[in-house]
Amino acid sequence: MSNNLLSLPFIFPLEDRGNSIRILPPMKSKFFIAACAASMLFVIPTSADDTQLAKQMEIMNDAYKAMRKDDIDPAKGATLAREAQDAMVKAIAEIPELVKAMPDGPDKAKASAGYRKMMGTLISTLADMELAFLNKDLAKVKTIVEQMKESKKQGHDKFMKEDE
Repeated sequence: MSNNLLSLPFIFPLEDRGNSIRILPPMKSKFFIAACAASMLFVIPTSADDTQLAKQMEIMNDAYKAMRKDDIDPAKGATLAREAQDAMVKAIAEIPELVKAMPDGPDKAKASAGYRKMMGTLISTLADMELAFLNKDLAKVKTIVEQMKESKKQGHDKFMKEDE
């Protein structure tokens, strides 16, 4: 048997003794331990901010902030409303961390359905906003922005932990 086929170089070298194989002490063990320790520095912890839902909500939030401005160009506003809709279409398929953490059962199913309903309403509201921008009806945009402000607060109160 060939040592090349049976050993992991520098970690667990093997010695071929005819009918038996003996594992030799790790060569360069200090290097191996140091390499393992160094690799731990590159472990990146995940948080709720790293979820697909959080990424889509960030897109929505950026668009919302821009659409609230009084001097926004209607064409730009329509584009932002469309981008926000696209993000919410992706987000509706996700489940908030607070709901994921609930035990399986009717309460979790109700919370999940409530989340999807709220997201569906938001998508519809964003479509209304896109139409208002396309019609250059900035007074209606302002009204929709105020409605969204309250909806955002309700959604965050219901589906986010207080520390998020």
